[in-house]
Amino acid sequence: MLKPSKAAPADGAGVVHHARFWLAIWLGIVVVIGILDALHRYLNDVADRVPVSFGPKLVEEMTGSLSFGMLLPLLVVALRHIHTLPTRWRRYVSHAVLLVVLSLLHTSLMWGSRLALFQLFGFGHYDYGVMSWRYLMEFPSDVFYYSLVASVLWLIDRYRESQKRELRAAQLESALSEARLDALRLQLNPHFLFNTLNAVSAIMYDRPRVADEMLARIGDLLRATLGAREQEHTLAEEWRLLGLYLDIQRSRFGEQLVVTIESAPSRGTARVPFLVLQPIVENAIEHAGAANIRRVDVKAIQNEQRLELYVRDSGQGGAESTHRGHGIGLSNIEARLRHLYGDAAGLRFERSEKDGTCVLLWLPYREGQTA
Repeated sequence: MLKPSKAAPADGAGVVHHARFWLAIWLGIVVVIGILDALHRYLNDVADRVPVSFGPKLVEEMTGSLSFGMLLPLLVVALRHIHTLPTRWRRYVSHAVLLVVLSLLHTSLMWGSRLALFQLFGFGHYDYGVMSWRYLMEFPSDVFYYSLVASVLWLIDRYRESQKRELRAAQLESALSEARLDALRLQLNPHFLFNTLNAVSAIMYDRPRVADEMLARIGDLLRATLGAREQEHTLAEEWRLLGLYLDIQRSRFGEQLVVTIESAPSRGTARVPFLVLQPIVENAIEHAGAANIRRVDVKAIQNEQRLELYVRDSGQGGAESTHRGHGIGLSNIEARLRHLYGDAAGLRFERSEKDGTCVLLWLPYREGQTA
């Protein structure tokens, strides 16, 4: 309960600091414009050999700049309200009315502030001439500044809307990609279950005890996998799940199945897609029949900034289409790699009449626990 109460003042202080920063920027711009305009008028009189003091010019231009600056926040609010009006003619009429009101207020503020400041600084009485003509005289310059502010505000709002649209599009694309990955990941469970139960049904009458043991191990593996929520996990966790799957296959093949796994312990923290090796190893076991031994070698190596996973069987090679015959498992892996890593990951088959078939999978090498 103490942490929120302590965080609130910090947030409030941040808002105040942000407001002060933009207030300082606004004031600085207004003052600089006033000084530059006053300097322009003063130097113009000097060039025309007109004797003049810089002080009155500075007061006149600073009051003009500051009075418009005071009206600027209200102008911004009014312009944004006009942009929300439903019909074009209402927006045009509102712009015309707002421009006239702005010009009247701006000229009146300049007149009143100059009368006061000229007396305060000892410049004598300020004569602004015939006010009806002064209002008309100031109007063209107010049209220019009004148009400038309205245009800049319109561009800023369009830019912000564009940024929001891009952010929403990126969020939707990310959500869609995540949904596709979830579908691909969940696709593995029925695929694996169907293949394994098929193997159980093939031996359940001839070897009921082995079938019963396989069913128990299937339950262990499913409990470990069905609760997974992340797209990636560590290579160490991938080895653990692969070990559970190999226990099922050892129950089926016994000593005929020989699997070796080669990986440095330091690579256990590398991140890999969830259950990425099981379909490849399953494929290798099914095609690794050489005499009475099914040999499968699994290896993980780091090649610079790339993690490479090798699964090699001891079969007699065969067509690449044979390995792709398991369809959903390997195509699933390729689709997941494409969604997760783009062109930085891939899958390749290497055939050899002597050494069997090797499946090479590569992806960016990244370490760390998943969130």
